[in-house]
Amino acid sequence: MSRIIRWGILGAGEVVDRWMRGAMQVENMEIVAIASRTRESARKRADKWNIPVTMTYDEMIADHNIDIVYIPVPHTAHKELAVKAMNGGKSVLVEKPAAINEQELKEMISCAKENHVFFMEAVWTRFFPIIRLALEKIKNGDIGEVKSVESAFSFRVKDDNHSRLVDISLGGGGLLDTGVYNLHFAHMVYGKSPVKLQGLATMDSDELHLQVDEQAAYIGQYDHGELAVMTSGIRTQMLDTAYVYGTKGYMIIPRFWKPTILQTVTGNKTETVEEKIPQKFKEFEDEGYQFEIQYVNECLTSGCKESPLVSWDNSLQVIRQCDELRRQWGLKYPTE
Repeated sequence: MSRIIRWGILGAGEVVDRWMRGAMQVENMEIVAIASRTRESARKRADKWNIPVTMTYDEMIADHNIDIVYIPVPHTAHKELAVKAMNGGKSVLVEKPAAINEQELKEMISCAKENHVFFMEAVWTRFFPIIRLALEKIKNGDIGEVKSVESAFSFRVKDDNHSRLVDISLGGGGLLDTGVYNLHFAHMVYGKSPVKLQGLATMDSDELHLQVDEQAAYIGQYDHGELAVMTSGIRTQMLDTAYVYGTKGYMIIPRFWKPTILQTVTGNKTETVEEKIPQKFKEFEDEGYQFEIQYVNECLTSGCKESPLVSWDNSLQVIRQCDELRRQWGLKYPTE
């Protein structure tokens, strides 16, 4: 009989609804409780998803009936909550970016090692069947040697200054919300960091006078001349498509951050694979978080402390690139 993994949710923001749609699809797990800064916020989500218990953060961290916590709070709060949870003996799945800079992430990884608990950045894209298939095809040489990757991910935030996405004190801006998808995707394809990384960002435009990156473009060059050309933002709607170009053909992955379609073109031949996200419940549309959640459950069942698919070094390499781009743009968060 499979072990039941007992989850707690440290945070009650809107992303919890999307995550819960995936969690409802997964067997051998139980959502024990949800916590927030206020019980009122926690109760709202608990009532919606029939989560039996609401708690404060400290109560959840001290609860011995919880194996792992999912942390979906603003970026700048990730480290504090994750470290507290791990020091309390909890395994942690923390939303991406796991931390706002390399130093914070190093401290989190050290904490995981010291407490012998599982810790992973929630790069949910990595676990979609389409991404796994694309990476397998690349590994098998279906499109030859990969020479270039292109990806874009951007959406338009509401025209106000109240969203966390535009709040510099919460780690706002496109890079840490949409840009990390580009950087992680390039790392999935190449398995390494670029030796050169250059980017341009638009900040403090006439429209909203923000202090964060509204839109940005950046290029990474790798040790054998390969390229990654990436665009991200929070002011425009883009196609959100990724392209992988090889010496024998290329791949197109629409909506690459939560993909259901992979198109592979080699010569005059085009192959299209569609992997729809299973919809178990008619009440809501599931977005695919179950693939990541199921994987984490398997890690905990096997006793794994570090994911081989989203390793600590993988996360460190990506956040270093974020740090370098922000250095070039002169973007520094108040907590740094």
